[in-house]
Amino acid sequence: MTKYLLGSTLALLLAQGSVFAYDYSYTEDTTKDGSADFYVGAGVGILGGDAADACDALDLNCTSWKTFVGYRPLENFALEGTYHNMFSGRYTNPLDGKSYKVESTGLSAAALGIMPLKDNLDFFGKLGFLAWEARTNGTAEADGTDMLLGGGIQSKINDNLGLRGEVEYVGGDLDSTNYSAGLTYSTF
Repeated sequence: MTKYLLGSTLALLLAQGSVFAYDYSYTEDTTKDGSADFYVGAGVGILGGDAADACDALDLNCTSWKTFVGYRPLENFALEGTYHNMFSGRYTNPLDGKSYKVESTGLSAAALGIMPLKDNLDFFGKLGFLAWEARTNGTAEADGTDMLLGGGIQSKINDNLGLRGEVEYVGGDLDSTNYSAGLTYSTF
């Protein structure tokens, strides 16, 4: 028994040198230049689902666009806010001949789970909500707040610029999908 205790103590004493050899001054935070992990971006897309059906029925411009801002405090997590312009255009009512301006916009907030695939390539999933409104001549005709699910891939072109492709699905009353591509500018 004494041999085992003496042998274990000796092994621990010899191993402690390698434990204390770790460089505790190096962390992921020391590799950054101290700037915050913010990003902005913009994208254009194509609608699918109920919003696209309404857009097609009224013969409107069904090209969507969006701008977004995000904060990425961790390598695998980000928070993002987005302004969406889903469709817009002018509609002429065949019954009375009057022309109406029709548009649908929204604001969303989402959390992103990010999985780095390579040094400059990330896959992400998105979960949040979208508060949207459809207007005719500036008057709200329909609105709602629905769940937003999405996913996509983003690639860095250089230290600050990147490309992003994503699919976003909004359930509930809107029940639509947006397929988009865009550019990002990041501080990390």
